[in-house]
Amino acid sequence: MNLLSDYQLKIHRFLKKLNNKNIIFIPNNFKSITIELPPKNNHADISCNAALILSKFNKKEPIVLAEVLKKNLIKNFKEFEKIDIAKPGFININFTKEFWKKYLIDILAFDKKYGSNKNIKKKYNIEFVSANPTGPLHVGHCRGAILGDVISNLLKFNGHNVLKEYYVNDYGEQIKTFVHSVYYRILEIVDNKKFPTDKNLYPGDYIIDIAKKIIKEKKIKDFTYLEKIFKKLSKESLKASVEIIKNNLKDLGIKHDTFIYESDLVAKGMVNKTVSKLKKDNYVFKGKLKPPKGDSYEKWKVREQLLFNSTKFGDDVDRALQKADETWTYFASDIAYHEYKIKRNFDFLINILGSDHAGYIKRITAAVSALSKNKVDLI
Repeated sequence: MNLLSDYQLKIHRFLKKLNNKNIIFIPNNFKSITIELPPKNNHADISCNAALILSKFNKKEPIVLAEVLKKNLIKNFKEFEKIDIAKPGFININFTKEFWKKYLIDILAFDKKYGSNKNIKKKYNIEFVSANPTGPLHVGHCRGAILGDVISNLLKFNGHNVLKEYYVNDYGEQIKTFVHSVYYRILEIVDNKKFPTDKNLYPGDYIIDIAKKIIKEKKIKDFTYLEKIFKKLSKESLKASVEIIKNNLKDLGIKHDTFIYESDLVAKGMVNKTVSKLKKDNYVFKGKLKPPKGDSYEKWKVREQLLFNSTKFGDDVDRALQKADETWTYFASDIAYHEYKIKRNFDFLINILGSDHAGYIKRITAAVSALSKNKVDLI
């Protein structure tokens, strides 16, 4: 089924009927009318050039002949809601809502893959949501979730290989704070100890739910010394939190194909390996950064640190790879994650970012360009 070719045939046949009634004249070898999509600034559904083609044979101006055709077309095609004439004689047609409803139903009955690209197949990695695993999703995350899932489904519909991926940032200070928050809620429940007033802790009720879940499952029996159970508590807390996130996504009808954990990449030494690769290609160097916008030189401590030469790829400034204590920055881990994406031989990488990550686009795009030698597109 093809709307344009269908109506090219229908209108061509109708013009022959008008010819038989002596309303218009059509030469015997006449085949050249077309049905096309109208220009972008026109709100019609289809456009026909019949009046332009036939004006010479009918010895009428195209605009005059177009009015004759309009009168007959609107009378005989009940699915035409409106017809407008545009200079120098184009016939622009709008269909009724009832027509579109029936046409779409017929399309789906005819071919559930109608409109899909059956020839070119590419491999896509689509990373979306990737919210911090320290609590439930909020409305902003839902926006990215729906956008990422729709793009994934459209690409799948077109025959492409698509992997829907979630990157779990389960490494760093935020995770320590999260685990401490769960621990203190557990003590509040088990030992009736008051939850600390530390503003850095997570106070949400969901932390209480996670604490209750861990207590109930009894995988940890003694909560006396946090340092002894920290690793196990961290694992169980993150597991429960990610489960909350998965349930949030399930409520939206969304399911990711894979969850990649930052801690796994760090444990496997991928950050070290990726930075070494960039060093080898002369994209990493030791240097000093100016204060970020809004910070004064008095407050900013200038120091030599490991930097990625992202300005070479169009970024505003070069980017730090290590903190003052020489642990890796979030950006360094993210570079390693994108190296892992590249190693899996995707043709395209698509990242759905939140509005608060707009400034992150240039640096991560620069990293992908450096790592892939400009062979992989990050969208």
